[in-house]
Amino acid sequence: MDGKKIKRALLLICLFSLTSANQAYAKCNDKRAPDIDWSGCKKTHKMLDDTNFSGSRFDDANLENSSLDDSNFSGASLVKTNLTRASAIRAQFYESNLSKANGYRSNFDYVKLRQSNLTKSEFSRASFKKAELLDVDWSKSELGRVDFSGARMTNVSFEFSNLSRAKFQDVRLDSVNFKGAYTYRTRFEDADLRKAVNLRQLHLKFACGNDKTRLPEGLEKPESWPCSE
Repeated sequence: MDGKKIKRALLLICLFSLTSANQAYAKCNDKRAPDIDWSGCKKTHKMLDDTNFSGSRFDDANLENSSLDDSNFSGASLVKTNLTRASAIRAQFYESNLSKANGYRSNFDYVKLRQSNLTKSEFSRASFKKAELLDVDWSKSELGRVDFSGARMTNVSFEFSNLSRAKFQDVRLDSVNFKGAYTYRTRFEDADLRKAVNLRQLHLKFACGNDKTRLPEGLEKPESWPCSE
């Protein structure tokens, strides 16, 4: 290839790169609406409350410290989304994909999570108090110190997830799967575990409970209960 052809090729590459960058930048400036594509966009410290984001894409987006309260994320994709310290109080996530999302210290109180994928996600120290969790796959995730107090849970999988020091106080865990879960100092005070799945005596040995903790048939309350602080 001669020098002129090489220069022409390099020019075309530069023009293509600039065009792609401008298109991506324009995409991130799209107004809030259903079916938008904010993949890879930086939306930190934004007020995004009470918005219909159904069917939208936030893959690899940065929503750190943003407020998403009362918003609708039904059918949305938030794969690898950064939700660190974000607030999504009363938000809706129906058939949503939050796999590999990072929600460290986020606030999801009163959220509605239904038929959603949160596998391999990281929500350590987040709050899901009074949340509604139905048909959720939360396996292979980091959920240490998450507060699920008062939540409603049905058919949730915590298979091989870290639940150390997570709070399930006053929670009824129907068809909640604990296979391979790590339950060191997990708080089960006042919880109803009678319909939990794959809950073993060893889980309880490392966890914390009290006289009001209700266990499946065949399991016993450890002598170490209640745990000393």
